[in-house]
Amino acid sequence: MKVEAQETLAALRHALQAAAPEGERDDIALAAFWLLQAEVLGLPEFGIRMLRRDLERLTHGPDASSTTDEAVTISSIDATGVPGVVALASAVHRASRGVEAHGLALIGIRGVGALGILGLAARSLAAQGSVALIAAQSPASVAPWGARTAAIGTNPLAVGAPRTDAPPLVVDYATSALTLAAVREARESGRSLPDGTAVDAAGQITTDPASVAALLPTGLVGSLTGLVIELLAGVAVGGRVTDSETPTGRGAVIIAFDPARAGGTDAAAAASALDRDWRAAGGHLPARFDVLATDPAQLPASMDVDDDSVHWLRSRAEGHRGA
Repeated sequence: MKVEAQETLAALRHALQAAAPEGERDDIALAAFWLLQAEVLGLPEFGIRMLRRDLERLTHGPDASSTTDEAVTISSIDATGVPGVVALASAVHRASRGVEAHGLALIGIRGVGALGILGLAARSLAAQGSVALIAAQSPASVAPWGARTAAIGTNPLAVGAPRTDAPPLVVDYATSALTLAAVREARESGRSLPDGTAVDAAGQITTDPASVAALLPTGLVGSLTGLVIELLAGVAVGGRVTDSETPTGRGAVIIAFDPARAGGTDAAAAASALDRDWRAAGGHLPARFDVLATDPAQLPASMDVDDDSVHWLRSRAEGHRGA
């Protein structure tokens, strides 16, 4: 369905505000912008559909808390009961304040739901001049390299850096061969999975999305990278817990810093030079984020969103207005 971008953005804000009435207006606005950008990228499983699933996860009212609201170098957010994308936006804003005040910020998030596309968050920080690394841990769905039983999540990683005369350079990838969203889409559409990307309960390779018991990593390096992210975004910030009475949820970590204070006085120009060198050598440079607007006012006038998502979003927004 063709929809007006600004109208859809407003509806997303209303839906998020209803789910997180105590949330900061700027956090909700940024979260809504990311969700709409996912739709622009043609990744609806990380847009309105994801929000719908994440809101179904919430069983009680918002109670997000953090160790501090001040501009500090390190802090944490308990995102229990809050839409994951709103918690991520809050962490980005706090990281931004920390970098401005101290040149460096590390924000841990625990008990969080679906976060969406981490690269959009890294891009937001890089657009302000920071270099940012964002990683997320999730419940076990991926087997270690050479194994057949799930031990860690798909554990995505995103890094963003400013570039001279270009949008931020963003690298965003999962450490598994497939994402859970890709498995879900294949199951709903009746498509088979690529061979060698998942195993069933017996540990045998399967292409049937309904039979998936564990995803496989992208080789040994992908497996070890997933383990590193589990340590950083799970163990280190409270995303991975050992107490069976503690509610489970994803963990995430944001590390952002001012490259000039770290010695990178020409970081943006150096990133552009790296871009040229990489391409000249025949390398593929991730560029899907380059087409995106950096400001909501720059969004296209209209865009395509699937009918079911549009109807759901409008009903949520109308319900909030009538409350």
